[in-house]
Amino acid sequence: MKKCIQALLCAGLLTTMSWAQEFPKTPKQETLAEAIRFEKYKIAAAEAQAKKDAAEARQTRPSAAKKARKQGQADAAKR
Repeated sequence: MKKCIQALLCAGLLTTMSWAQEFPKTPKQETLAEAIRFEKYKIAAAEAQAKKDAAEARQTRPSAAKKARKQGQADAAKR
């Protein structure tokens, strides 16, 4: 009986250890490097999008000002 319990305990321990080796909690070095590379890519993409948005805003601002002036002139002509 005692040997049977020891055998079951040993088998359970070996199964747990083999499963823990198969699925480690610490990330692999390649995975960590890949995650860092992805985060840098996201930051660079966000900065590029911000620059693009700023450039578009600079281009549309003068045309909006012209439109406002034209509307102002049209309002003045109606009076």
